[in-house]
Amino acid sequence: MNPFVQYDNIVPLLSPQDIASTITTTGYVDLRNAQKAAFLVLVGAITSATATDSEVVTVQAATAEGGVEAAIAFRYRLSGVAGANTWGAITTADTTGVTLASTDDDVNVWIEIDPDDLAANDYRYVRVVLTDTPDMTNFLTSVIAFIQPRYKQATHISATASASA
Repeated sequence: MNPFVQYDNIVPLLSPQDIASTITTTGYVDLRNAQKAAFLVLVGAITSATATDSEVVTVQAATAEGGVEAAIAFRYRLSGVAGANTWGAITTADTTGVTLASTDDDVNVWIEIDPDDLAANDYRYVRVVLTDTPDMTNFLTSVIAFIQPRYKQATHISATASASA
C-alpha cells in the first residue's frame, strides 16, 4: 500500500500567491465521501497602506455543482508566527468568518468542517473565500484541503469539484 495516500486526502486548492486587493475563492471540494474535512490557510507577509486593513476568511457551501453558495459557520484555530509551534484555542466563527489584521504576518488558520453539519441543508461542496480591504498592498497566502475519507483506499476518490464558475 502506498503510505502517501492511505490516510488523508490532501488537496492543494490555492498555490502560494499574492492576493492583495482582490476577492479570491479556492476551488470547491466535494464532501460526498468525507468523514471530516479541514482547510489550512497559510499566510505569509502582509503589508498594508493603513493599520485598519484586514483579510476576512470565510467558508462557502453549495448543494450542487453550479449551485448557489452560502456562507457557513466553522471552527478554527489560529497559529502563532511561523516556527513558534503554538496554536490558539478552538473558536467558532459564524458566517461572517474570521478576520486577520494587517499585523497577522506568518500565521496559519486551521479550519474544520464537519460534513454531517452540512447535511441539514444538503450541502455537499465547500470552498474558502479570502476577501481583503482595498488598501492591502501584499497578502501572500495558499490554501490546502485535508479530507478524511469515509472509506480509506489506496487511491483516493477525487474530492475536487467546480461547484461555481
